Amino acid sequence: MDRERRRKDGGKTKKSLAIIRLLMVCCLVGVLVSGYFIVRQYKEYETGNDRYQSLRQLARPAEKPPPPDQGVFVSPIDFASLGEINGDIVAWLHSEGTVIDYPVVQGNDNDYYLNHLFTGESNRLGTLFLDYRNRLFEDRVSAIYGHNMRDKSMLTSIAGYADQAYYEAHPVMTLYTPEASYDVRLFAGVTVSGASGDLRLSFSGDDDFLDYVRELEERSTFSSLETVSSSDRILAFVTCTYSFQNARYILFGKLVKTD
Repeated sequence: MDRERRRKDGGKTKKSLAIIRLLMVCCLVGVLVSGYFIVRQYKEYETGNDRYQSLRQLARPAEKPPPPDQGVFVSPIDFASLGEINGDIVAWLHSEGTVIDYPVVQGNDNDYYLNHLFTGESNRLGTLFLDYRNRLFEDRVSAIYGHNMRDKSMLTSIAGYADQAYYEAHPVMTLYTPEASYDVRLFAGVTVSGASGDLRLSFSGDDDFLDYVRELEERSTFSSLETVSSSDRILAFVTCTYSFQNARYILFGKLVKTD
């Protein structure tokens, strides 16, 4: 009787050990797979950021161009060299004191540059891109899209405009195009659902446009003294945020030509 009990107990122990070993193997495999994807993600971030850093050096050559003739605009960004790399590059966006210092492209849709660098390489950083429906910053509202990345790159910093103090520290961005330079004077920022129609690109007239601006100002996460008239052109920056599922943060600024 005792021998039979010991035999059964021994069988149970072996089964328990086998289950424990199996669980340990599964856990180890899980750790290895997770580690692989973490390393892969890190390398992808590193590759993307290296590409952008190299492009910044090309975009702002150390050798300054000769002074332009009076009345002739010469951009501080070398768009000729950028165009040789990618003809879709239409502008350069800079925000002093933040990581935002990137080219802006415009493709044939709003999908490709979500996961491709300006080089054409597949990369989760993507590229800042102008809505394909926009004329080059000529519409009443033009939209630039970019990711909110875990490594704080791309448009991550615009989510900071949910705080008044951040806005006061960074009230203006700079947009360079081959034809002109602009201050982007920020006046409103809103958190919205990605499925909503809060971003509008067309309007029936001046009143419709100004009603939209007033609504943005009323809902804004920060207060601004900037005023917007019916003749102003607006630039909207759109990125993900994590306030709730499928949330987006949209930052709005008016374009003021400086050169």
